[in-house]
Amino acid sequence: MDSAEARKLQRARALALRNDLPDRTEREAALRDRVARWLASAEVHAVGFYWPVHGEPDLRPTLAEWLAADPRRIAALPRIDGETLEFHQWHPDGAMRAGEFGIPVPAHGRVMQPDCLLIPCVAFDDARFRLGYGGGFYDRTYATLVPWPLAVGIAFDATRIDSIDPQPHDMQLDVVLTDAAQY
Repeated sequence: MDSAEARKLQRARALALRNDLPDRTEREAALRDRVARWLASAEVHAVGFYWPVHGEPDLRPTLAEWLAADPRRIAALPRIDGETLEFHQWHPDGAMRAGEFGIPVPAHGRVMQPDCLLIPCVAFDDARFRLGYGGGFYDRTYATLVPWPLAVGIAFDATRIDSIDPQPHDMQLDVVLTDAAQY
């Protein structure tokens, strides 16, 4: 089986596992708590994150609390801009519109570069490589950002695998935060 087929199989298994977690509510609460504690101790002020789709953990309440704690903080959501992502400032009460693939994006909001990206993982491995949906948007975007933002994977611990068989274009995450641990 070639690498693309192996990844497709890993992705399907991880998505099924993530969507069928029997204690999903508790795991997601634990993950949000870990992210909140990590953000409180991290020296970041501009965080790019994601709008939850396909069973991804919902970090919007966590980011709303993080923003409320310090008015100098900024959160942003990605918009697809060609082959990469562009991050637009997000406010919890701000207007949203449908973006690519029907994913909500800020209707208004200045473009900014995050110093930290909270990146959803379909699965991740022990070397902190991420398996996403296969579009490559985060990998391509990360490669273009200067300076590189801190790359933080967000996942359920149940989706940890031995190896995603990383390819040369795959970015290695700085940290992976899960409901059970920090890697």
